[in-house]
Amino acid sequence: MSTSIDTQKATDRIVNAVTSLVGQLQQKPERANTQFKVRASLNEGVLAKIAIRDFELISDEPATLGGTNKGPNPVELVLGALAACQEIVISAYAAVLGIKIDGVDIDVKGDIDLRGFLNVADVRPGYNNIEFSTTIKTSETDRIKLDQLIQFAEKKCPVYDIIANPVKVSGNFKVEAVN
Repeated sequence: MSTSIDTQKATDRIVNAVTSLVGQLQQKPERANTQFKVRASLNEGVLAKIAIRDFELISDEPATLGGTNKGPNPVELVLGALAACQEIVISAYAAVLGIKIDGVDIDVKGDIDLRGFLNVADVRPGYNNIEFSTTIKTSETDRIKLDQLIQFAEKKCPVYDIIANPVKVSGNFKVEAVN
């Protein structure tokens, strides 16, 4: 199959979906609040199986952290989620703006002090810095459209927002006795 035909089909699908959803939410804004759910179960050691909709992912640690290295660890999944979310935002807004995208490459890296996770020092257990470099491949030359696209990517990426801004996290722990 031709890539340009596949690309046009994908662009049309995105534009139709986004336009339809925007119209629905403008008519019924109460439907805008959505909840996503994930379930994870520890499988063996530090390997977790994560169920998301109809998908199953594996998260594991490298051998240096006691894992079997069968999948990315949770903090790597966060970086992957940021990269994927930016690509999705860029693709969706490019389609709506009429910008043909030939590719998007994103490199993300995060600095973490393992002493926090390992309770060796009183330092943050999570990332203390995340950096990304995004390359958008396009033949578009309209600087105004491209600047709009970049602004959307910076301001409308949900995962970027989750990482960059405090989010209330609550939950509970319970211990079940097993025989």
